Amino acid sequence: MAPLNILFIGADAGGNVPPAVAVSRELVARGHRVAFAGMLPRHPGVEPVPLPALVGHQPGLATSGAAQLTDMARMGMSRGVARQVRQAIGQRHPDVVVIDGIMISSIREATRIGQPVAVLFHSFGALWGGRMSQGAANAVLAPFGLSPIAVWGAADARLLLTDRDLDPLTDEENTIGFEWTGTTERGAPPAPHPAQEPPLVLVSLSSVWQRKQDDVYRRVITALGRLPVRAIVTRATPQTPLQGEVPPNVEVRGRSSHTELLPHAAIMIGHGGHSTTLAALAHGVPLLVLPMNTSSDQPLIGRIVESQSVGRTLPRSALAPELADTITGLLADARIRSIAAQTGVRLRAQRGATVAADRIERLADR
Repeated sequence: MAPLNILFIGADAGGNVPPAVAVSRELVARGHRVAFAGMLPRHPGVEPVPLPALVGHQPGLATSGAAQLTDMARMGMSRGVARQVRQAIGQRHPDVVVIDGIMISSIREATRIGQPVAVLFHSFGALWGGRMSQGAANAVLAPFGLSPIAVWGAADARLLLTDRDLDPLTDEENTIGFEWTGTTERGAPPAPHPAQEPPLVLVSLSSVWQRKQDDVYRRVITALGRLPVRAIVTRATPQTPLQGEVPPNVEVRGRSSHTELLPHAAIMIGHGGHSTTLAALAHGVPLLVLPMNTSSDQPLIGRIVESQSVGRTLPRSALAPELADTITGLLADARIRSIAAQTGVRLRAQRGATVAADRIERLADR
């Protein structure tokens, strides 16, 4: 196939970044010319394209709830961003436009121009086909003349970068024509664990700001300090030093590669973010989910983890004694450990980025 000119459009909203990066890297590896508008690319082969209307308004980099809401609204509904997307497409004449599902106004502009458009969705279809396209979200967008279902439906492909079997969305409910690619997360089998060493618990409560995040970290650390475990806490957004004493069996780090740590982990304590959760499961690691943002996909993912018997879910308000009891029970639960391991084998066989890249290439031939 002759090299294609492919334009990605998106912004940093946290969990949407890893799958988009994985797909863009796959296309670069195939020899295509790939540019990314609106978000700094994380691969040397991807050309950055500025969208000035998004400068300083990346939801994943916000440090307060108000800033996150403002930035998400700008990303999803801004007419200024949509105009700049139209200009970028007009100037670059891409063979295919690949755009984040959050960017409703920009998707509408892109589909009106005429180039093939693929929309990327970075979480389960049950989210996008439910609360993200109906109810409050639809009510907010309606005054702007925007209907998520209508806008997404006008695109040429709607790619769910996730696992079909874990997704509660049924075929009957999939009226918009989502296509599951499989996960873009890459896992590895568990590393050998010396019998004399305590189990490793990995903790990560989101790569973006969450309300009262440090309070939850403190209670988790207190719980871990009471247990015969070794723990690594990765804190990606340390605006201030974490207050209080850190027990000797707990190590607090800044942003760290979970890919290097997960093969050694017995369980992961996370916030229910899609990327974090699928990364843990791709390594066969059971989860304790503490949903940090009730307006996001995190409560849904917590319910999926429970229903699929690959972990447990507690409210983020859980106190240290309950956290300690749940961690102890999870470490001792052979059934959950076995199902998580089987899930890891299945997810490691998936090639979500490859499937998505194949579909994007086919759009150029439509």
